[in-house]
Amino acid sequence: MAFFSTQPPYMNPVIPFTGIIQGGLQNGLQITLQGTVHPFPNRIAVNFQTGFSGNDIAFHFNPRFEEGGYVVCNTKQNGKWGPEERKMQMPFQKGMPFELCFLVQRSEFKVMVNKNFFVQYSHRVPYHLVDTISVSGCLHLSFINFQTPGIPPMAYPTPAYTIPFFTSIPNGFYPSKSINISGVVLPDAKRFHINLRCGGDIAFHLNPRFN
Repeated sequence: MAFFSTQPPYMNPVIPFTGIIQGGLQNGLQITLQGTVHPFPNRIAVNFQTGFSGNDIAFHFNPRFEEGGYVVCNTKQNGKWGPEERKMQMPFQKGMPFELCFLVQRSEFKVMVNKNFFVQYSHRVPYHLVDTISVSGCLHLSFINFQTPGIPPMAYPTPAYTIPFFTSIPNGFYPSKSINISGVVLPDAKRFHINLRCGGDIAFHLNPRFN
């Protein structure tokens, strides 16, 4: 199944972080966090909530490294916590990188860590009320990405561009973004190149040479 970005990702967010989920949670939305756990962590928290106050949290995902390590899942409504659901297992390793994915489904959240299913959490409040994500605790985040399954954008006839060609990349590069280049190599070609640039600097230089 193909996934497509629903909003630009949050890149290298400073922890603690709170940000808007554009359009709120929807069935099929997948939120992916990549980062690294601190070498001597205590706790990590990822909250899917309504607004920035933290009084209404639909899903509180809370890995705790004490007592051998376990994960608490809970919901807070009107400032009051509900009964905890605990999984007596720690899927994260101290000082190590991780990928944490939350998949929103009609009846529950499904949580995957490093591409392995970890836990599911049934909705206690309607998920469509969630419009904010917050992350705190002993970790560094590289990005938070938002994707949903769907039909790719409609393809249109590709225009021909004059070479050499320069253009900007809207919103820059971020995880899951791709660029497709279609063309024809000239019969007498010796070489061509494609540069991904930042001002006068070249981050990536692709240079096929036929000679």
